Amino acid sequence: MEKSLTIAENERRYVAQELHDHVAQTLLQMNMQVSICQQYLQMGATDALKAELALLEQQSHTASKQIREMISDLLPPFSEDGSFKTWLVEHISTHRKRGGAPISFSISGSVTALSCTQQLAVARIIQESLQNIRKHAQADKIDLSIQSGETRFQLTITDDGIGFDDALIPNPLSEKGGAGLVNMIIRAEAIGATLDIKSKPGKGTFIQLTVPL
Repeated sequence: MEKSLTIAENERRYVAQELHDHVAQTLLQMNMQVSICQQYLQMGATDALKAELALLEQQSHTASKQIREMISDLLPPFSEDGSFKTWLVEHISTHRKRGGAPISFSISGSVTALSCTQQLAVARIIQESLQNIRKHAQADKIDLSIQSGETRFQLTITDDGIGFDDALIPNPLSEKGGAGLVNMIIRAEAIGATLDIKSKPGKGTFIQLTVPL
């Protein structure tokens, strides 16, 4: 129960931060552009007004896209009778559409050995990992592999991005630091898995989730 509450609180903090950093900033810019449009209208500067309205329309599309992406990320990744592999292929496509680096991925063994709860946790960790790479890593390529055997399920994600100091990964009990990384750690612990994150500045990032079966 405590881990579930911690995940929920961190996700609330994540949503608040995303709204502040992206949607709120876009709406603020739109408000400024409305004021500029009003000034151009009063001045009778038709050409300048048309140009500013075009920018305003573009910002409106940007805000709409940001909200749709947040809603998509918060929805359950797949139904209980859905295919994990199908979801993964679709999510990789979504990642690319959002400007993410190309992903080379492979799956060995069956994912069905995981329970529905474990599959959900793994999916959320993949989502968070790829989102972090898009936002921070400046990577050119990503490798994602899944190996499922008789005794363990293992997910590995590596990128060739700018990396970070893994000594600064926040403690799950801390109220500071990246909510995304904290949630990944707590989700792994909640399903009895281990999550190994290794990174150094300029050396990319290595993430490995191991779930005992």
